Amino acid sequence: MNRKEALEYKGSTVLVHAQPDCVYYGQLLEIDAPDNKTWQGTVRMTGIHSVQSAHIASRLPYGEGEEVKLAGTKIKPFTGTFRRSYRASLLYAIRALEKETNTSIRELEDEKQQLQDMRLELGNKRGRSEDPYLYFHLTEEDGEIVLKEQSQNEKMLLDGCPFEMDWFDSAQNQWTKIVHERQWVFKTATDRKVRLQPKDMIRIHKEQFEPFQILLNELETPSKKSLARLLHYYGFQRKHMVQCHNSLLRQLLQSEEDQHFQGVNFMSFQKNDEFLIIQHRFERILHSDRDDYIYDRFESTSERNERQVITYTNMQTSK
Repeated sequence: MNRKEALEYKGSTVLVHAQPDCVYYGQLLEIDAPDNKTWQGTVRMTGIHSVQSAHIASRLPYGEGEEVKLAGTKIKPFTGTFRRSYRASLLYAIRALEKETNTSIRELEDEKQQLQDMRLELGNKRGRSEDPYLYFHLTEEDGEIVLKEQSQNEKMLLDGCPFEMDWFDSAQNQWTKIVHERQWVFKTATDRKVRLQPKDMIRIHKEQFEPFQILLNELETPSKKSLARLLHYYGFQRKHMVQCHNSLLRQLLQSEEDQHFQGVNFMSFQKNDEFLIIQHRFERILHSDRDDYIYDRFESTSERNERQVITYTNMQTSK
């Protein structure tokens, strides 16, 4: 904003670029424009226009109503209407940043997937990289939609399939994450609905067939977080797993009529000379007329006999 514009905006709302990551709304109170020098303006901060990081949003340089004298290069014209309170404007700016961040995350995930596909393709050409995916064709048998694995000719029903899957979009020549809704209808990560056809190709990461991953898929979010906290507390990661005994999976697969499942899963981890054993005591009661009853108890023991116990249940009354 030049000196002439500054005089026109005196007493009005302007934009204040306080820092590269933070822009304020402010009222231009005074103008100091000495000859042959950069003009300065005194501004009262009235709201937040935008923030570019959670760090700056939690540590704003100026507070509500604070009067600050700044170089004219940091003061810009504002032609809109600003009626929000200081707090409301900050919340609005945070929501905008969150939305922008989510978009960036999706774009980065897509970019990461493309890079992984490129790396895999190049690795396969050298003959030194194993494909981490299993590939399936969609087909229909006896009125049911079936995922038919290509190499081993294995089959599994699409309805109720717990695995995350990708669909090869031939029009875009790329893999797209999808979620099954009903019959042949799927939904993409961008909420676009697509109707697939027989012979369409689906891929599922082999990791999802590992007992530990299947166990994670059966856990509620609070239980997953509890297990993650235990591993973090002892300094272990998923890559340190030695064995996972998934009793819950075996019970679910072996019984089609039972509505009550209980037992213990065992997980063992090793990192150098350190060992960790986690027992997962579980109980599931399935209901047709209300939420299922879920109980999870994680009991961990290290080689130093240090023990931790974390329990989760979704509700006491469903049992």
